[in-house]
Amino acid sequence: MSAIFYSQVNRALQQELIARGTAGTVNRTTAAINYMVGKVANVELLAYEKKPVTDSKPISGLGILGGLSVLGGSYLPSGENGFLNSAVRPSNRIPPVITSLSISINDQSKQYINKASITILIPDATTDLDEMERIYCVPGRYIVAQIAHPDSAVITGKILDNIELPNTKTLQKLYPNVDLDRLRKMNELYFQGRISTFSYSYNSDGSVELSIEAIGTSNTYAEVHVFMNNKTKPNATGSKVENQVSSLYTELSSVVDQAIQSLKQNKDGPVELEILSTDSTDRSILVGTPYIVGNGVSPAQERMVSLGYLINFINSTALEKLGAAVVCDDTQCKSNFYDRLVSSDPMNVLLWSGTDGIKTDVYSFGLSTIPEDLTVNSPLTMFPDVKRVSPGFSVRDKETNESYPSRIYINLTLIRDILTKVQTVDANGKSDPSIRNFLMSLSLAIKNATGNAIHMALVQDPIVPDALLYYDINFVTSTEVVTEFTLPAFASKTGASVVREFSLSSKVPDSVKNMIFGIASADASTQKQVAYNAYIYADNETRELLATEWTNKHVLAVVDLEEKKNIFAARPTDVTNNAQLQRCLERYVTYFTKDIDKSIEKNKSIFPMELEFTIDGINGFKYGDVLNFAGLPKRYTDSFVFTIIGISHSVSGDGEWTTKITCNPRVRLK
Repeated sequence: MSAIFYSQVNRALQQELIARGTAGTVNRTTAAINYMVGKVANVELLAYEKKPVTDSKPISGLGILGGLSVLGGSYLPSGENGFLNSAVRPSNRIPPVITSLSISINDQSKQYINKASITILIPDATTDLDEMERIYCVPGRYIVAQIAHPDSAVITGKILDNIELPNTKTLQKLYPNVDLDRLRKMNELYFQGRISTFSYSYNSDGSVELSIEAIGTSNTYAEVHVFMNNKTKPNATGSKVENQVSSLYTELSSVVDQAIQSLKQNKDGPVELEILSTDSTDRSILVGTPYIVGNGVSPAQERMVSLGYLINFINSTALEKLGAAVVCDDTQCKSNFYDRLVSSDPMNVLLWSGTDGIKTDVYSFGLSTIPEDLTVNSPLTMFPDVKRVSPGFSVRDKETNESYPSRIYINLTLIRDILTKVQTVDANGKSDPSIRNFLMSLSLAIKNATGNAIHMALVQDPIVPDALLYYDINFVTSTEVVTEFTLPAFASKTGASVVREFSLSSKVPDSVKNMIFGIASADASTQKQVAYNAYIYADNETRELLATEWTNKHVLAVVDLEEKKNIFAARPTDVTNNAQLQRCLERYVTYFTKDIDKSIEKNKSIFPMELEFTIDGINGFKYGDVLNFAGLPKRYTDSFVFTIIGISHSVSGDGEWTTKITCNPRVRLK
């Protein structure tokens, strides 16, 4: 199936967009005309005391704004509750009304969160401000925002196909209250979240404008602090002490030590061991001496936990009491597989080889492609005396080569150091001891240790909105062919268009500014975007030469990597060796095959350009969907597929709903 960051546009949505593109030109049916003239959007805002479920009722009174409520009662001039009835509305002004709404999906500036911004006009502050403040000026308040077009706005009359990602069914079991059928209407959009900030300002006519910002429900989970209240514990005198507070590390260290001691107390309990959870292949503990050196001076034992174990521990100790969880296991989360990948910092981030025999974190030669004149040292295997019982980080499969980031081992020392960092007050007197900040810092450590091969991030699932994943955003491998949808964008080219605005721009970040060297850029950096740059913009003759150069660079990258592995194995505590190995890993991840086309197909790396377009409001796009556009220069349509990275919905005061899509090109050569 499709991967989260490389998925196919829903087929029903494709059909609807094609129908919209021809409306008014070749398609002049009644349905097409109704779509063109009848798209006035209605917005409704619902506020709840607790997390809303299917049978939840909003807060009475002004807990419901917009929607059908604007059609009656105090919004009419006359009648028992009409706004001209001075006994009910002394100022003869209508109740609060929503004047604008915007919803952003997968906002990368906020670490892939969903958020909403709502503006509400309170015409009669004397009557309504107190109640509005009580309901909406409450950080943490649950809200649901809904946008709805009339049914006539869907020309085809269809709902979205029930196409699932690989993890959808499993996530549905974890979040049974999510009504996915409700999310399948193309003319309706729902946002569920919690109020994060609010502000209000007074206007000259005595009215008040209230602005609310909310973040998606799942994204609020990660704002929980890494401090936690423990259960009642006895102190040194044996008396009970209430409300003990400790950090995540203190609790984790205690639990890990208890598990280790329990096994060691058995008669045959090993000194070096790996404990694998009985109900999961990615929750395990590792304890042992990291490596053995010839002079007999070896490091002390280290304790490590798998990433799946760590995330599960965070859930059980900090999030489950909130009815929340972060998902990271070998069912939901995968990584691309690289034959020779090891960790440049195995004392802290270990790619455990497991039981399948794939040589991850083995620092030696032993591959036939290595020239014979290079010295072959004895291999340094991390934790050589520990019996392997876990399936391992890398798994070979007949259909696809995949790795499992939830099986990466993390040293408890690294966890302690990161927690200390996020809890430290900076020069501005601020600190951010949130689980989100902790996991962001851990992601950076994993990314650096793997030469940018694995980039973990907190991501809201595109299908199940309540699910928050700790996911490798570099993973785009798919077992099925994902065909990009050619959006009808330019009427002059295709005779059809759904696009209101369209732009394509190059925004080269500082990290890949070496791209400005053009054809020579591949010699200036190890990053994939830079290495592909010359090939993408070259003619066919030059591409042949560059393909040959690529093969040579692949061999050099492999030789250099294996050589640096040996150097690292000789002195694994030398920080210089660590840095050199990290750079070699970066180059290897770029040149990991001798065929540049195969490397591009495997990586599908994001290119530093940005494409944006705006269309009439519609629900159904998800981040990761792949698009193309007839009418762009041929080089772009041949070299790239455009992946959706952000979706924004806006509704203006006059009921105009628009959808803005932001895409990054991924390198894909026809």
